[in-house]
Amino acid sequence: MNDFVVVVLGGDMNTYGVARAFTSKYKRKTIVLGKHQLYPTSHSKLIEAYYYDDLLTNEGLIKALTILNDKYPQTKKILLGNTDYYVEHIMKNRDSIEKVSSNYIIPMVDLKMFNKLFNKESFYQLCEKYNLNYPKYQIFNFSKDSLEKYQLKFEFPIFIKPADSVLYSQYEFIGKQKGYKINNHEELETVINNIKKSNYPGNFIFQEYIEGNDESMFVITFYTSKDNKVQVATAGKILMHDRSPKLIGNYSAITNAYLEDLCYQIKDFLEKIKFTGICHFDVEYDIKRKKYYLFEMNIRQGRSNFYTYASGVNLIEYLIDDYIFDKCKEFTIAKQEFTVSIIPKCMLKYCLKKNNQRVKISNFYRFSLTKNDINILRCLYQIKWDYHIIRDYLKYNK
Repeated sequence: MNDFVVVVLGGDMNTYGVARAFTSKYKRKTIVLGKHQLYPTSHSKLIEAYYYDDLLTNEGLIKALTILNDKYPQTKKILLGNTDYYVEHIMKNRDSIEKVSSNYIIPMVDLKMFNKLFNKESFYQLCEKYNLNYPKYQIFNFSKDSLEKYQLKFEFPIFIKPADSVLYSQYEFIGKQKGYKINNHEELETVINNIKKSNYPGNFIFQEYIEGNDESMFVITFYTSKDNKVQVATAGKILMHDRSPKLIGNYSAITNAYLEDLCYQIKDFLEKIKFTGICHFDVEYDIKRKKYYLFEMNIRQGRSNFYTYASGVNLIEYLIDDYIFDKCKEFTIAKQEFTVSIIPKCMLKYCLKKNNQRVKISNFYRFSLTKNDINILRCLYQIKWDYHIIRDYLKYNK
């Protein structure tokens, strides 16, 4: 068997999902490169971790990858990022990484395509070109526009979010959130003025508000091979998401969904633009218009990617079969029932009941707990994590 390993930049729940999938199939540890320890990848038997304060610099990244290559010179190393920032970091340094060793495999699109797909404005333009539903929107440029002269095209409520979340993440201000539901002009003024005080220079997307709730939110994940053929799709229906302002939109619990027509539409889109690698889409069902709308595309495995494993799809196996063993696979859509949650099943049932959601919980998994990787430190971290998630859910879901 070829000698290979998966290397992930960053160490959050995203990475732990990758590690669980990798270990379950190949009985090997995942290598994590990070700035510092994070739960749930800390104190784990599934992880071999190395930490560098300067990892987010170009020089620091190449130094870390050179040290790793010196330790494993003959090993094929599949390199992934766990956040948009890390993915972009890898892409910007692709040439330098490949000079370190030809054994580094980067299963991603190039930086030009990443920017086109990651930026909400250009992504929506592609949706228009390929007949995919997306919310109507307009652009607000913080360097050029002022609310006093701005002509809003939609009725309130609206939803606003940064066009480039990596750029947005570099600025801090009072009341910062990943995105904002805005109910009236006064709220819009308050949010825009707070962002302006941070000197954020980029664009914001102002878009029509799609009427729905947790039960009308979905995520769909795809794997597209190095020859640009989509091999698998798996969808999840969001049962519960993080309610804290800075993490809103992150999924706390997911169950199975089967969106065949939409999966084939997106498959056609990915193959036409010649995509490669793992990606996932945030989708919402408009209960008034009875249509699915694409909100954004992430050019990586998601923070909650372990749901794909529960659905019967091991994304890491697809990667390794493609890049290590040159195996081709016919397109499939996952159908297996599952429920995956950050919090314990009893807590999930309570939250669903409180929110009047009736859901059959079957094939239950915890995102960050597995019987093969339990110790006292991990249990203590998990109890603390559960507390904060439930507290925020109750606080922001009144």
